Amino acid sequence: MTTSPVASQSTFAVLIEVSAERARQDIRWGRQDHADGTGPDEANQVRFCVTASEAADFACWRTDLAARHDGPTFADILTEEFYEALAETDPAALRTELLQVAAVAVCWIEALDRRTESARQPGFAAGDVVRDRGTGEVLTVTGDPAQWDPRYYEPADTSAGEGIG
Repeated sequence: MTTSPVASQSTFAVLIEVSAERARQDIRWGRQDHADGTGPDEANQVRFCVTASEAADFACWRTDLAARHDGPTFADILTEEFYEALAETDPAALRTELLQVAAVAVCWIEALDRRTESARQPGFAAGDVVRDRGTGEVLTVTGDPAQWDPRYYEPADTSAGEGIG
């Protein structure tokens, strides 16, 4: 049996299952870009729970409540999945829950990477004044700022008295 220097064949098989779970999440929920909900001063949501089952129930309730109001954080979602896994005794159900834990963690990492990538890439915000690099026309960014590619537009120098033409 050939092995990869990165991961074993059994690891790859599990990662394929995690990827499939990620695809199911995207189909069900769409792209997830929640707040993290982390930090040293964040409340420990399950601090008064005694058993893993109580913690799973509370975390589920908390995530559902957040979904009806300001939206759950990744910490809410991962906490729910984690405690659901800890409350399982059936190996097949535990395995399913652990795949969900792994997929939520991957989803969270993807969201962090999107934030980091968008912070690194030059871009524009709605209302920015830009110049078309080809025509020299000065325009105001409207609609989805991602459509205003910096290869074709540059910031216009409005301090020099350029107006929108």
